[in-house]
Amino acid sequence: MITSKLSFHGPPNAAELQRNQSNLRFGPKLEAEYARTHLINSRTLILVACVVATLLATLRGSEQTFVSGWGSGDPIGLVLVILGSLVLTTIAWSTAFERMYLPWARLVVPIRNIIVAAHVATAASHGQLELLMIMPLALIGPFFFLGFNFRTGLLCGVLTSASFIAYTVFLDLPLPIVLRTSVFLLMSLVACTIVARHLDKGARNAFLEARVNVELAQNDALTGTKNRRVFDEYLVRIWSRAIEDGRTIAILLIDIDHFKTYNDRYGHQAGDQTLRRVAQAVQTVACGPLDILARYGGEEFAAVVYDVDKQQAAQVAERMRLGVEDLSIEHQGAGTVARVTISVGVAAIKPTRERNAQGALQLADQALYEAKTSGRNRIKITSDTEHSMLVTGIFSTSLHAPAMDKKQA
Repeated sequence: MITSKLSFHGPPNAAELQRNQSNLRFGPKLEAEYARTHLINSRTLILVACVVATLLATLRGSEQTFVSGWGSGDPIGLVLVILGSLVLTTIAWSTAFERMYLPWARLVVPIRNIIVAAHVATAASHGQLELLMIMPLALIGPFFFLGFNFRTGLLCGVLTSASFIAYTVFLDLPLPIVLRTSVFLLMSLVACTIVARHLDKGARNAFLEARVNVELAQNDALTGTKNRRVFDEYLVRIWSRAIEDGRTIAILLIDIDHFKTYNDRYGHQAGDQTLRRVAQAVQTVACGPLDILARYGGEEFAAVVYDVDKQQAAQVAERMRLGVEDLSIEHQGAGTVARVTISVGVAAIKPTRERNAQGALQLADQALYEAKTSGRNRIKITSDTEHSMLVTGIFSTSLHAPAMDKKQA
């Protein structure tokens, strides 16, 4: 079981959205997710750009072969451009697109553009000035059509422009042509940079706003934990996964002791603050990659901890109980302890297809009831053996009777 400290300052994407995004860069994990989303959304444009690049290179190669002869110009360069474009087109159509496209494109596109710049400069030196129109296309592609982020597109654009200008000088093109094409190319680069930066910033904000909306729909507004609907849906999914993986899970129901008395004595604002602090203390324990914590209603929280046995589940629950007690939140109406405490009911279960998640949740609810009726500020755990006492998710007579009086606890 993995445990680590978590920050608890509201939805992370909302905090990211409030930050200054002038550098157009997120943290590593969020940046990777954004890059993946941007790549998927750009796939159609990538496919079109790759196919067009392949067709243009093939047409130019055919023209050069049939008009001027294969040995003229730079046949090897054209072959490399065609092959590079074909590789990217193949990857863009394949199931390996998300995994392979960007690593290959970041290598192929700069090399291809350098070769294209050399070919266009050479053709211009032989009077084929109409080919100069290809250079703006070589700039626009990396910025807008090939799925690159702003920085990669800018780097590729600078490299393409610098290569072309260097080739025109090396090939000793007439100075007016060099100046006009260089100025036009640099103006195109500046325009692409401004537009691409604006679009990238807008896309990043839209990406964050979409994630914030998801967080707001899934999270409890007061505590920042997941809400009950998300918990119920997740419990069904994780139950199925545990069956497939052959793993155990622990379902924990956590209730703040004497919370109504606390609200009556200290006020609802203090009660809200206490709910947030308790949620934070519990969240630092239920923080594995497949764990979840949700506000289940009022002062009650529900958690799922994945791949723990009965003993480990008891340790998790005890750490939660001690974590809340160590907050030392004053509660004069709590009885003997005089501070805020929790009771925890735990069901440690190995899911099978003959069992159901709701039955396990009912076991945790029964365990919570027993923890509260036996004095509060304690944990109670049930295991697989108690699950056999359930009949289609309903407690058998021996367990059902005390549950009927739970509201009196």
